[in-house]
Amino acid sequence: MPRLSHSLALTPLGRADLARTVSSAYGVLRGARFGEDGLLVLPSEKELRRLELRAEELGLTLDQGERTAHEHGTPDPWEESVRTGEPGSTEREIAAQDLADEAAIEAAEPSLRLLSGEHLAPGSTYLVTEVDPEGRPVFASDGEGWVGTDLTVASWDESGVCAVDFAMREEAGTGGASAEDDGEAPSTTGGVVHDRARETLAVDAELRFPVRSALARWGSHLLRARVRVRLDLPGWFASAAGAATPPPVTLEVEHPLVRARGEASPSPGTDGTWTVTGRLDVHGVGLSRPIVAVAAWALRRSLRRSEQWSLESGAASFQQGWDDLARALPGLPDLLDDVAATFADAGPGDHR
Repeated sequence: MPRLSHSLALTPLGRADLARTVSSAYGVLRGARFGEDGLLVLPSEKELRRLELRAEELGLTLDQGERTAHEHGTPDPWEESVRTGEPGSTEREIAAQDLADEAAIEAAEPSLRLLSGEHLAPGSTYLVTEVDPEGRPVFASDGEGWVGTDLTVASWDESGVCAVDFAMREEAGTGGASAEDDGEAPSTTGGVVHDRARETLAVDAELRFPVRSALARWGSHLLRARVRVRLDLPGWFASAAGAATPPPVTLEVEHPLVRARGEASPSPGTDGTWTVTGRLDVHGVGLSRPIVAVAAWALRRSLRRSEQWSLESGAASFQQGWDDLARALPGLPDLLDDVAATFADAGPGDHR
């Protein structure tokens, strides 16, 4: 059974700060207002910039120096070759189109629309998508609709359980994903459940991949995978204090040919840090076992030899982001309270 394991020394997060942050995050959701067209009403550009500056002061976004470096950094060699390459090359044309698509996505802004029901009421539905700076859908198809994610409030009790179901559209239009061949379109569906009383968070999703081959037709079980993620916050802090508990963070992936289980557990570290150990076990099912073993071996070798990415560099990047969050966490609830109040006070026409 292939296994990957790694440990990190992370800055502890204050439990009281986390609880306050969760409460303030719910306040942001309550503060959202929607116009007659169903679109989320945004504050003015001035107010949004003020909130962005507050976030930058906490270290939660790129500061101006980092943004300048990001926007004017050294071009990627492949991007340069695409720009300076001879026209007419099919490969270069495809790569150039990919770069143009990536630039459009980077410039896009999220858009939230209330489709039906009252805001946060059980049964209400929303659509999340991306729009360009002019407000046009980025993933437009023949000028009609776009690809996005449908959200449905399954339950909403902020002192108990809040649950939201989601379905990622794979086809343009306003009626959800369209059928393909046998009436079942490839898409990802699932739900997120937050039990505030028990301080647990669970994500359960079914992935249906938009791939077709001689061995896997539309709707084939070979194109499906089930993913479950669970976080037990009381268990996390108990484990971080040295108690013997089940892994407070778990990941399960189920596919007809592959099974995977991941887990993460903290323990007391040196100098007041948390030592967080993550493990991932992968194994094949039936005749796929040797194939999965060889693929995992090849993946580990490629990661070790990769010049662009390695487990160590990825871990270092994650640790830096975690430490930035730990430093910002005490001030995050006040920022979120400000965001909630600003959005609640926003009126139609403010965002200009």
